[in-house]
Amino acid sequence: MEQRKCENADDTKQIADDTKQIADDTKQIEDDT
Repeated sequence: MEQRKCENADDTKQIADDTKQIADDTKQIEDDT
């Protein structure tokens, strides 16, 4: 159960990283436009 909780935390961090990456990409597109 503890292992599962740890994996969920990692998943949440991964999603946060992905969201940040998308935000960075969007900003880059806006800069290019």
